[in-house]
Amino acid sequence: MVLAQGHHLGRYEILAPLGAGGMGEVFRARDTRLEREVAVRHEGFDLGTPPIMEAYVARAGMGWLRALGMEAIGAWTGILNSKLENQLHKKVNWRNNLKLAFGHTHNQMYDDQGIRFWDRPEKTTDLIDLESIFRFTMGRWLDPYLAGRLLSQFVDITDPYGRDLYISPMNIFISGGVAREFYRTEDEFLLSRLGGAFRENLRQFFPMAPPDDTKETNTTHDAGIEWVSDYAIKVLEDKVLWTSKLTVYKPVEYSFRGDMDNISDADRQQYGIDGDISSYPNAVDINWENIFSAEVTSWLNFNLYFMFIYDKYDNSISPKFDANGNLTNPNAVNAAIRKAGQFKQTLAVGLAFKLL
Repeated sequence: MVLAQGHHLGRYEILAPLGAGGMGEVFRARDTRLEREVAVRHEGFDLGTPPIMEAYVARAGMGWLRALGMEAIGAWTGILNSKLENQLHKKVNWRNNLKLAFGHTHNQMYDDQGIRFWDRPEKTTDLIDLESIFRFTMGRWLDPYLAGRLLSQFVDITDPYGRDLYISPMNIFISGGVAREFYRTEDEFLLSRLGGAFRENLRQFFPMAPPDDTKETNTTHDAGIEWVSDYAIKVLEDKVLWTSKLTVYKPVEYSFRGDMDNISDADRQQYGIDGDISSYPNAVDINWENIFSAEVTSWLNFNLYFMFIYDKYDNSISPKFDANGNLTNPNAVNAAIRKAGQFKQTLAVGLAFKLL
């Protein structure tokens, strides 16, 4: 989708294009939080995720291209990856996984007088992932299971006026089906499960511009088929533990599918909305997480975490219409389209310990 004048990328309002190249597109923009003009570089990804971009302050009397320099960058990320598993009964296995991650990047920039300063930190990593699985170990080739999962983030920064929303959006999964533990040894583990899933999506938003900070919550639902595989193996002469989780979810029903069909051709053309957007909420979602953990001592380890996500449309966003049937939230609908996959990577040094 082409960025047009007036479009918002987070807190930045697009004013005009400046140029494009292999590293992305550069736009002149207005920082709505700090009330000043900046240059924004937007990489070649679709706008469905918190955009991957950089903003630079223009120095007075200097060209925009020179404004693309920064003096320093500082970044930090905190990660918690924990697991609790217990055989409650010979026929009931209870497995829990909790992943928390949050990180900031701090950019040192120039103000209008050429004085360096540290800009407000930009969020780079944000994840809340809690999953609980009850597997009924009946001693058969396939075991029935019931599972619940909560996916969210600590802070939602997508409001164009820079207002923060906390624990939003929230995706709540309830699933059930059959599971198979293919093998479990000291060095390797593989568990796969296949079943039906119901998902409730809740997203907070500000319907009005400041100073009105009243919040509302948009709720949508979808249901479909889910396949999940958990894998772990020790590699490099047992010095590194690789844990991997692949989740594939195919929605077959979406609560606002009718509203997607009701977006008029005129609105699609005016706001640059894809003509086949009605099918996007039912596209396959893929989430592939990987963690490589190298234990240096009994309490110190190195972790490399990366995730690939493909989610063609953010189902927590539904179209809204006025009394005449005109679309009232075209920017939100366009921002929910995620044609390109997302790749996230974090390298961390941390403490490791076992409670049990």
